[in-house]
Amino acid sequence: MSSITPRAFYFLSWIIPISVIIGNYVGDIYVGTATFIGLVVFPVLDLILGDGKDRTPESTSPHFFDFILYGHVFFQFIAIASFFYFIQSNPEMNLLILAILSTGFGTGISGIVVAHELIHRKGLPRFLGHLLLWTTTYLHFESEHVRSHHRYVGTELDPASARAEHGLQYFVLTTVPLQFISSWKIESERSNSFWFHRASLYLLIEISTLAVLYYFMGSTITFAFIGQSAAAVYLLEYVNYIRHWGLRRGVKDRVTAQISWQSNARLSRYVLVELTRHSDHHLFANRPYQSLRSHDDAPTLPGGYFACFYLAQIPPIWKRVMSKHLPA
Repeated sequence: MSSITPRAFYFLSWIIPISVIIGNYVGDIYVGTATFIGLVVFPVLDLILGDGKDRTPESTSPHFFDFILYGHVFFQFIAIASFFYFIQSNPEMNLLILAILSTGFGTGISGIVVAHELIHRKGLPRFLGHLLLWTTTYLHFESEHVRSHHRYVGTELDPASARAEHGLQYFVLTTVPLQFISSWKIESERSNSFWFHRASLYLLIEISTLAVLYYFMGSTITFAFIGQSAAAVYLLEYVNYIRHWGLRRGVKDRVTAQISWQSNARLSRYVLVELTRHSDHHLFANRPYQSLRSHDDAPTLPGGYFACFYLAQIPPIWKRVMSKHLPA
């Protein structure tokens, strides 16, 4: 039987957003703290800390685990505010790219990973998930992910499932527009009215947001905001790439644990609030993150999401390593 996860471990997920906030307010080279932690420290710790199959029983009170998620919502908006503060207080802009990358890294976790958890719920949590996606300029992810990806995962109809011959960069360049088109088609089938067509409303909200930013805060902040959104979206699609790469099924075949890559790497699990247990998520989409399970028959990544990052950036090496792990 798997041991119970010490709940305090999920506080590790706050490290990146807090480091973004502190780095943006302190300024100077410290603005890149989150990037350094995410791309240097965490990949090493991912390997050192190893795997763990512990989880939290579904009967456990969810209040603490929801508190972790709502903390991310708070941190995300403070991080965006600190990002704007940094830009306005540094007229030379010599560290702007580093600030964009670090803030985008934080948005990738607090803005998208947490939103992914919340949009599978109802009421206030789903609304908060939409607010987070608003800060990523990627609101259509909600309808495409919930109504298309979960239905067609691993098939030719899912733009978020990478084929074995696809490299990461090719996948990102193709999946982003295809997911937007998919979202538009989904919402067109649900409503013929512009005002009740979610994809068009999402697009209108995002364009209006950028217009307001440009009018009141100028071009630098507007394009920097777009930049941090792009960094966050790249991280999201990197995650989509590694958790479905090369795993295929027929459209009429049922979804099984074998259609998603999982990872039990402790650091990735806790920092990304169990996003790595993706096989179980596709079997039970509404199961809360803390209770997601490891499946012995699911294909398993050779490392955590942080440890696999650099491997995935070089398609020939990624394919050579991962081909050995593909199920027959």
